[in-house]
Parts: sequence; C-alpha cells; structure tokens
Amino acid sequence: MDYLGWGNVEHTWYYAYDHLYSAGVGGVLYAFKLSDGTIDWTYTMSDPYNEPVTGENWWGWIDLIADGKVYIGTLEHSAENPMPRGGPYVCINATSGEEIWRVNGMFRETRWGGNGVIGDSIIATMDTYDQRVYAIGKGPSATSMSIKDNVVTDGDSVLVEGMVTDTSPGTADYALTARFPNGVPAVADANQSEWMLYVYKQFERPADVLGVEVTISVLDPNGNVYDAVTATSDANGFYKAMFTPQVPGEYTVYASFAGSKAYYGSNAQAGLGVMQAAETAPPTEPPYDPTGTYVTGFGVGIIIAVVVIGLVIILMLRKR
Repeated sequence: MDYLGWGNVEHTWYYAYDHLYSAGVGGVLYAFKLSDGTIDWTYTMSDPYNEPVTGENWWGWIDLIADGKVYIGTLEHSAENPMPRGGPYVCINATSGEEIWRVNGMFRETRWGGNGVIGDSIIATMDTYDQRVYAIGKGPSATSMSIKDNVVTDGDSVLVEGMVTDTSPGTADYALTARFPNGVPAVADANQSEWMLYVYKQFERPADVLGVEVTISVLDPNGNVYDAVTATSDANGFYKAMFTPQVPGEYTVYASFAGSKAYYGSNAQAGLGVMQAAETAPPTEPPYDPTGTYVTGFGVGIIIAVVVIGLVIILMLRKR
C-alpha cells in the first residue's frame, strides 16, 4: 500500500529540502533523509469514519511543496458514489513533520486534473466534491466602528462598538451574502478550518468560535496617541468596549485589527467631543440685614404689649 509509485507522474514522491517526501495508497507521508535514507518523520492521514476503499487512511497525494511546507491531499483512482466524507487537505512543516493546519472535507484532489498551483502565497486547487476551483490564502478584512454618544462631559465613559468581517472575494457570492447579510465574521486562526467548512461547504456551525482582537486607541486634544482599551469580537464579528477620556476637547478614536495569519489588518476611525464639566459655585451666606433685628424686636414688643393690655382688661373685669 505504501509502494513508491511512479514519482511525480503519480504525485507520490518529490525531492526537496534534503529529503525525499513519499506518500501512497497507505495514507502515510514519509520524509526520508537523502543523506542516509533513514526516515526522519511520518504523517498519517487517518480517517475517523474508515470510509476510504483503500483502508483506514486516506490515499495520499502530494499537491505542493513550497516555503518549507508540504501540502498533501487525497483522491481516488475511480469514481465512488457516494464519496467518502472528510477528504483531508493538510499543510505540514517540511522539516519537523508538524501539522500546521488541516481541513477535512474542503478540498478533494483530482487524479486526472493535475496538481494545485501556488503563487504570491495563494494556492489555487480544484475540489472534486463540488467541481469548483478554490483560492486559499490570507484574505482582506474590514473593521467598522461607531460611538454611541460622540459628545460627552469630562469624566463620562464612552462606548465604542463595531464589526470585523472577512471581505475575501468569495464572500461576495450571493450564496454567502444571503446567509450573512451583515458580512462573514472574521474569526481566530485556531477556528479557521471548521469555520471555512461552515461558510463555504455549509457544514454545521462550530461551537465556541473566537473572534479577533481589536485595539481602541485615541489621538487626544494635546496630540498624544495612546491605546485606551482592547476588545475581542464574537462569533458574529461584533465587538464593544468602554473607556474614559482623560481631558476635555476633540478626539480622534481609532479601532484597529492588526491582522492574523488568516486576514490582513483593517481599521476605522471616528470623532469624539469631550466638554468641560460646568463648575458649581460654593454656597454663600446671605448679606446682613440690620432691619431684620429691628423688625424682629419691634414684633416681639408688640406681642408683649398685647399680652399686658389683655391682663389689665382681665383684672378690671374681676374688680367689677
């Protein structure tokens, strides 16, 4: 099952990086040292469903060797219907044999259609699951931002929110715009394989998807630039964060996604006004009114006089 085959005619073995890389029907990629012929490392293309007719592993087909990496996929000599699920496409470190990434069911190679090609860090390869050609590589992103209340008072906090989306050409297809009317969310590198299957092959939406990190920075009225807060977008591409401006005046606020292995970076900006808080005057004592004491004393005198007159009248009545 691991017979070396017909070399590059069968895409089963190639020389590169002081190694002979060989794969076959047995589904194991071997890295032989050219110096002495010993096996440096192996990579097994196992299948959890045991569906390939060739056994428990996928028939290996070396697609590309470039940039210190070996790209290997799978195929079948003859037509099978239904096709076995989850045919892998794998990127492997050519020196260590470490799996860099693997996606199961995205790209099934073609025996008669030739290998994929690579240029400018983009792989173009055919998928015999759906008979389409795919371009695989780092894609563009878009970051949006809004400030809920862009004029606040000094000391108030500001809420910034927005989206980070994948704007690769494939996302403009109607099949995707209909499913993702707000754009295809950009997600963490660790989730890319499962996420691409969900987006382009309508696999089940993966759970526990992480977004990307967004840095909120400001240009303050004094010309200082500093990072105010960071946020992580969710599985819908949405992020939010709060910060408190340090001084009154006009600000420019930036939301920046630095990029990742899967996406190029993007940013957005908006204006913010911070008004000086109104000063509250301390309470003052009322001015001294000299007539107040006089009037008060006069009033007390009148009351005393009335009381005296009343007592006199009572005494006079008693005498009668």
